[in-house]
Amino acid sequence: MLPEIIKPDLTVIFVGAAVTGLSETLGFYHLHPKDRFWELLAIGSITPKHVITAQERKALADGHKSGSLSDPVRQMFTQKRADQLLNLGIGLTDLNRRTIAADEKDKSAKPNEEDVRTFIARVATLNPKILAFVMREEVFGGAFKKQFPDVTDTLGPQAFKIGNAEVWLLGSTTAVLRGESLLEQEDAFFALGERILVVRGGSS
Repeated sequence: MLPEIIKPDLTVIFVGAAVTGLSETLGFYHLHPKDRFWELLAIGSITPKHVITAQERKALADGHKSGSLSDPVRQMFTQKRADQLLNLGIGLTDLNRRTIAADEKDKSAKPNEEDVRTFIARVATLNPKILAFVMREEVFGGAFKKQFPDVTDTLGPQAFKIGNAEVWLLGSTTAVLRGESLLEQEDAFFALGERILVVRGGSS
């Protein structure tokens, strides 16, 4: 199973629905060619630049396909990026860590109640300041409605906390979005970036 990029007291942990086959194969998160996650982090100034560029994602995928991507090279690349994220106070994980899904639409990717309970218990020990969920709105709502009746499918900050952590919904970064939906997601990442700046500065 793809290892989490996580440690206690991070500024923000980004939480997907489930580990996908491509991420498991290549050893890192959000590497699908159509995934805008790394671009959106840069748009929101959550990272100072693209932690992983589109060219790097393509090189990893092409190297794996051709058999030229050796395990030591892949491990060195992924460890460097993981260290970079942790140094920025950023973590990455998934709600459902029981299975590897083909993609986010795979039925096996859907988190169950035990996944949610386990995650909530872990948040209490990890103590992040912000939890940012990168998944389809209906998956997020379905996962948390029972525990938190105030959950909504509106992108941006939610009205409830998990432990001491603020909760943000950012939507799926692999869904094909256009027009207002695309702008809404970019605005949510931008607003999160502004909030992270405040949290990092120790203000409220």
